[in-house]
Amino acid sequence: MTGKNGLATKIAKVMEAVGYVPKTGNNAALGYKFVQASAVADKVRAELVRLNISMVPTTVDVISEGMTPSGKQVLLTLRFTWTLTDGDTGESISFQSIGTGSDSGDKAAYKAATGALKYALLTGFLIPTGDDPEADASTDQQISAAAKKIFTPSAPAETKADSLEGLDF
Repeated sequence: MTGKNGLATKIAKVMEAVGYVPKTGNNAALGYKFVQASAVADKVRAELVRLNISMVPTTVDVISEGMTPSGKQVLLTLRFTWTLTDGDTGESISFQSIGTGSDSGDKAAYKAATGALKYALLTGFLIPTGDDPEADASTDQQISAAAKKIFTPSAPAETKADSLEGLDF
């Protein structure tokens, strides 16, 4: 279905509502901040639910598996195909993401799945996180500050009110 209530329109509404997701995670061992998968998923999920859209993994392919160079951890790369389905129209669209995980126990697949989900949400909904892989530290700070100003949703009053429907205060 196309038009005002089609899946593409609803996806654009999710993109508008989610806006910027800040880096709230901190890797103390390697000294960097990161966007937590749960922070992205929480924001996107709320909007998908509001618009009656489901997102499920429809296939998972093993791209590579082996050991890390040290030989101490399993290294696994998975490719997920995700399908978004409009609960009102039945219209669907699929896209893919890749995640890699390493672990000395049995968690490599879970880490790969979490990474694939996070990057599916970030890239599928074009969610800015305030970083640029080609930038240096000073550029990252400038971009992060600008992204917060540009991508913080400032929807019309009725849109903000609609997003509060069904909440108990």
